[in-house]
This record gives sequence, C-alpha cells and structure tokens, in this order.
Amino acid sequence: MQYTKKLYNILAYILRKIKNITDERNFEHLRTVKPEYEIEITERLKRRFPDMFNKYTRNVAEISEWRLANSALLYDLGKYLESSEDIEELIFLVKNLDLYLEDSFYECIPIDQETYTFICLNDNYKECDIFLLPRVVCGWEHENRDAYTSYTIFYYLRNFYYLTQADIINYQVENILMSKELLWEAVERRELRIMVSPVTGEKAVEITEPYTKSGSQFTAVKSIRSETENRIKEKALNILKQAAAEEADILVFPEMLGTEAIAESIMLELENRETIVDNKFPALTMCPTIWKDHVNYCRVLNDTGEMICEQQKHHGVDLSDHIWNDLKEDLRGASARDHYVKEDIRSDQKIYVLHCYGIGRIAVVICKDFIITGYLKIIVEKLRISLVIVPSFTCNDYQFKLIMPKYAELDCNIVWLNTCSARWLSKAGEMKADVTSAFLSGKGGVDAQQKGMKDFCGKQCKCEEECIHTYRISLDMEEKE
Repeated sequence: MQYTKKLYNILAYILRKIKNITDERNFEHLRTVKPEYEIEITERLKRRFPDMFNKYTRNVAEISEWRLANSALLYDLGKYLESSEDIEELIFLVKNLDLYLEDSFYECIPIDQETYTFICLNDNYKECDIFLLPRVVCGWEHENRDAYTSYTIFYYLRNFYYLTQADIINYQVENILMSKELLWEAVERRELRIMVSPVTGEKAVEITEPYTKSGSQFTAVKSIRSETENRIKEKALNILKQAAAEEADILVFPEMLGTEAIAESIMLELENRETIVDNKFPALTMCPTIWKDHVNYCRVLNDTGEMICEQQKHHGVDLSDHIWNDLKEDLRGASARDHYVKEDIRSDQKIYVLHCYGIGRIAVVICKDFIITGYLKIIVEKLRISLVIVPSFTCNDYQFKLIMPKYAELDCNIVWLNTCSARWLSKAGEMKADVTSAFLSGKGGVDAQQKGMKDFCGKQCKCEEECIHTYRISLDMEEKE
C-alpha cells in the first residue's frame, strides 16, 4: 500500500486546495456545463496523467501497487499540483482519482486480520487538515442525496469523503474498516436483519442518593445484584441463540443491563459456537452497556466474539428529566423539584465508526448522546453515519421520537432500543415509553416502526420470556447511480 497511500495524500492535498480556492458558485457552475465541455476537461487530464486512464477510453485504469510503482503518475501529479490553480481541472481530477482508487482501501486490511483501525487514510492530515475516509457502499443510501441541497465537492466523490478537525470539535474519531465478508449474507439476501431485545422487565438498576461534587449534584449507578446479573446473563445467552437461529445480522441489547461478566459470557458463547445453530450469525453484537467506575460503555463484538471496540457514553443523563421526577420527593423533599441531578460519568471523547460493506457506516450512540444536538450533527452530518444504534434506559421517549425523523433526507437509519426494566424508574412500575422504535429511510422510502410493552407481552411485563423483535432493512446493491 506504499504507493496507494501516497495517492491518498495527494487526494487529501487537492481537496484542501479546492476548499481554499472555491466556493459553492464554482460547483453550481460546473453542474450546468455541457457534456462536451466535461469531455474536454477529461481529455486534458488524460493527456497530463495517461497512466491513470485506460489507453483507449476516458475511463480510469485499474489500480495496483505494481502499476503505480512502474508508472510516472505520482511524479506527474506532484509536478502538476506545484503550480495548478485551474479550479475545473482540479475538481475533475478529484472525481477521477476517486474512481481510480475505488475499493483500494480494502487492501489496507492486513492479510492475517479482519479489520483495519485508522484515524484516516492519508498521512498528511496534520498538514492539510483533511481526514480522508472511505465511503463504503450502503445498500439504502442515495448516491447523491445531498446534491439537491448543496453545491460542494462531495457531489464528485463516490468512494471517499472527508472531515476537518473543526467538524469533530473535541472528539477523536477512530475508524474501523471491516472485512467485506462480515455482512456478506445480508448483502446476498439483500436484507439486513437487526434483532433487538429489551431483555428483562425486572428491577435491575439502582442509583445512589445524590451527592455534591464541584458545586453540582450527581448520582451514580450501583452494581447490579449478583442474582439479577445471573438471570440477565441466562436471558442474554438465550437471546443470542435466537439471533443465530433466525439469522440476525446484528444483535442489539439495551443500556445499563450489562456487567463485565455478562459481556464475557456473550463473548465466550460466540467464540465457542458449539451451542449455536449457525456460526455466521450474528455478525455484530452490541452488548448491554456496562456502568462501571463512572464509565458507561457498550462493548461491540464480531461473529467470533472478538471485541471490535468499546463505545463510551459522553453525556450523563439529567435525572430530573425522568428518574428524579418520581424519586427526588422521597429522598430530597418537594423543594428539589427545581434542581438537576446528573449521571456522574466521564468519557474518553472517542467516537468509533464501523465501515461495513453493504451497510455503510455504523455508530453506537448511547441514550442521552442521541438527543445532544451538537453531538448528533457530528454523527450524522459530518461522519455521515448510515446506521445509528441507540441503546437506552429511559421512561421518557418523547425527545427520541422527535429527533429520529430529522435526518431522513441523509438516508440515516436509526434503531432505538429501550428496556422494560426502565419501568421501575416510575413509582407505579408502569412502562409508558416504547420498548423499541426505528426510523428507516432510503431508496424505498421511509418506514417508521415502534413497539411498546403490550406489543411484546400483551400485558405488563413479567419477565417470563426473552422478548425479541427483528427490523428488516432492504439492501439495494445495484451498481452505483
């Protein structure tokens, strides 16, 4: 990948140059030029960089490390960029480099591994402030959805996109490119299956009485009782077996119902596989989040039980929003009704992005993080996440329902999962919020789904069964538009 990496650096450099010398009017103008003029620009580029094009057509050639090592392309590009300020040529050069480098990033995955973890594809990101990322194929994504609402260089990019440091503010993005084979069964059947389970309706989560720190009031989550932990562990393993039997590609558990022992039992079951009907499913498992040492995190596993990442929650919930409404009068008196009590968590400020063929980009966004406007804009608008998984623990789903349809125009599919155990956040033990909902948008239109406790049980939950629901997302894997 030595020479291909140099091309990534060149592409990033050109993108920075274009960003510096263009505005939206340049792109608006190029949208209206005649096809003959586009051909003329492409012919000029072919004369300048013959090794990038097919000898007999205006199509790009096939890339390989051997060809790059034995061609003058890198030299020609370097000399050209020293002086060129031709906006139209630069934009069309980006367009053709993007096509030339199609799928080249999969070669970054080491032969003996199934993933490639990286900050960005280019090495010169500190110099040019361009973080070049792969735009992996997504089966429901419109190729040029944002072309109708903006005039930018992204109109000409099919296989890549990029960020700047300003786009992600104080966060660090860790990208994980998954093997093409990970979700191949979903691609072949043209349907992604996401199984969710609320796991239990018993009271599993307890919080401390409020305490003061730095002038603010906080509360922490107590360790799950051992007998409760054992029951959840048994249920989680049964749910995992159901996911395998029903060929679910992704399995999602809720927030707060996890411990390290529960996560490790799921990992071990995936690793052993003797007790699972089909060892291909699920390809990805989002374990119930673990609240430990003031960190709330979701462990993401692959089909063999290997940990891909641990996504932390960044924003502690304001308990006055729901929990404290019922508990604070008992613990602190009616006068406390005007005060916030916050979940006392810290985070590593990392955002993990899983780049998966057929699905695009997957991110886990834990509960409160989803309703923080600035954070969600980074996830959807800047990182261009195509599938957002939202494990939650709440008795108030109003804000989630309000936000979920907001990003339909960006083909962002959102799957939100609550747990019936959250009913104990209210005095009456009633489940008023939905158990799960999804807002699925794409080439086939928009599909909004939601399920409450009664849809699962027909009555108030008594934890007698492992309830599951499977969302099915159509994958249109035809050639790119």
